[in-house]
Amino acid sequence: MASVNIWKEFIGLLPGGVRTVATVKSINTTAGISEVELRTGTRVTVRGVDIPVNSKAYIADGVITGPAPSLPHYDVDV
Repeated sequence: MASVNIWKEFIGLLPGGVRTVATVKSINTTAGISEVELRTGTRVTVRGVDIPVNSKAYIADGVITGPAPSLPHYDVDV
């Protein structure tokens, strides 16, 4: 039977997690992990080895989800 809580059904349709762009710094194919650097300079270890070193990648929930375009980044204060 379907849920009668429409709000829960709506939330179930939304994508989960936060997606960010990072630069791949190193790859460990044996372990299946990569070290990436965020725009802030912080380095994190994520799962996935499909993106080459020094390329941009999309990261969601600690997993490389695909290649990201290498575009300039600007911060604007309003």
